[in-house]
Amino acid sequence: MSSVAESHQRAGASNALDVRVRKCYATCKDSRFQLETEFKVLPGITILLGPSGAGKSTLLRCIAGLSDPEQGRIAIGERVLFDAESRISVGPARRGVGFVFQNLALFPHLNVRENVAYGLRRLDAIERERRMANVLESFQIAHLSKRLPREISGGEQQRVALARSLVPEPCVLLLDEPLSSLDVRTKTGIIDDMRRWNEARRIPILYVTHDHEEVFALGERVVALDEGRIVAEGSPLDVVSAPRHETMAQFAGFENLFDATVVGIQEQKGTMTCRIAGSSIELEAPPTRVAPGAEVRLGIRAGDILLASARPEMVGVGNVINGRIKRLDRIGSKIEARVDCGAEFRVHLPPGSMPSARLQASAEVWMVIRTHSCHLVHTKHPNALQRLFVFVCRGNTSRSPMAQAICNAEIARRLKVPLEALGVGGVKAVSAGLSAEPGAPMTTGAKRALGQLGVPTFEHRAQNLTTELAAKAETIFCMTKQQQQMAIKRFPWAAAKVCCLQPDADLEEPSGVDPEAFLSLARTIQCLVRQRMSFLVGAELP
Repeated sequence: MSSVAESHQRAGASNALDVRVRKCYATCKDSRFQLETEFKVLPGITILLGPSGAGKSTLLRCIAGLSDPEQGRIAIGERVLFDAESRISVGPARRGVGFVFQNLALFPHLNVRENVAYGLRRLDAIERERRMANVLESFQIAHLSKRLPREISGGEQQRVALARSLVPEPCVLLLDEPLSSLDVRTKTGIIDDMRRWNEARRIPILYVTHDHEEVFALGERVVALDEGRIVAEGSPLDVVSAPRHETMAQFAGFENLFDATVVGIQEQKGTMTCRIAGSSIELEAPPTRVAPGAEVRLGIRAGDILLASARPEMVGVGNVINGRIKRLDRIGSKIEARVDCGAEFRVHLPPGSMPSARLQASAEVWMVIRTHSCHLVHTKHPNALQRLFVFVCRGNTSRSPMAQAICNAEIARRLKVPLEALGVGGVKAVSAGLSAEPGAPMTTGAKRALGQLGVPTFEHRAQNLTTELAAKAETIFCMTKQQQQMAIKRFPWAAAKVCCLQPDADLEEPSGVDPEAFLSLARTIQCLVRQRMSFLVGAELP
């Protein structure tokens, strides 16, 4: 890594938003909701996704200081905004956090310029004018300076709200569905302005949206929240285009979700065959790490299915399924066909098209579904053990592919579990760090160490051991006393299950772990420690 890249990386880490919160509250008489998350927002735009009631707005309010969590810590770089253990809670006005609400909340009696300048009253006139000129030009609202909010359009009001939140130059910006009420053309213009502004300033921005186009137009990283917990993190392509969680699949527009069973693996073709539950329909899908007999959940977008009134004669078109149209519905500009073929499929006809005489209710049709349009959303392996192996590595080598490559094979062999079961919902291998910088790439030294072990390396990103992983662990093993103390300090509520493994001392056998498997895994860990790494191993509760 070049010195320039390293300096940018250090700068990004120094002003990243670090969030670890836990908040509970009653939703009704006999029900409670718990928000428990841990993640980091690096400079740039991070999209926060999730269904209604997932906890998105509550999370933003905790970050902004409008609501305090029961436990946790919130910091921007080294500046702590909230720490339950130290009883620190900085007031909202002093946090340096900009917040744009969905309802904008502009002052109706102040004109555009006065609304934008409201947060600059303590600055001198020269600095105030400099910032005002900059932000009014950036969001193309200088010509509206003298107008009241009721005298401008909804899109212009949105630009004013964004300008007002950004003119104080906040350290972090929170946006709660700011463009949801705007038309596509207006929304596109504001997105372009925000993208340019973000490229010039690079502060952490947490952006809540339900719009797919906004996710891909703005998002550099996506955090998916469901029922108060993070269920997916990664690039927009990973989280939205190929979701591994059913809630995210529904958000991403996978209208067809089916329980299925893997009935065959075609290694030469590079496909697997899945039979939809309760029917004789078999679909070819891209292969994954499952064995025949595994129960899976398949997702197919309605827009990825083609309808034909005659059986296609082309070779290699993918899955061709015969069925009959039950009904046709108009949904906005699209027409949706419900096709019965032993299971009901939803199929979207091209926007603006009218169904032909051959594509009417009760008509016989053929559905064409390409193999790569069938996505594996969820998997259950019938023979898998419900156990999680979490490897804690030093620094930014966490999430090393080497850790998983070596330990996966050893765990599978010793626990008598098919290698295909690993990562499928039973035995899992995950790696994380006690002090890793999320988003940091692997170092050159780490890659060299992996190469010496003969394991292919690739660019991999780091993550920290989270509260959720620690809570799921049955026993936590640390390689050194120092790491044991760090783990107990970070998770005091888990102190009873944290123990230390000394590589050069006798290994203590923990309860609940197969002795043979444990000793074998410990020997593997000792080998890896010689490559200047350390690990934590736990078992996931069913």
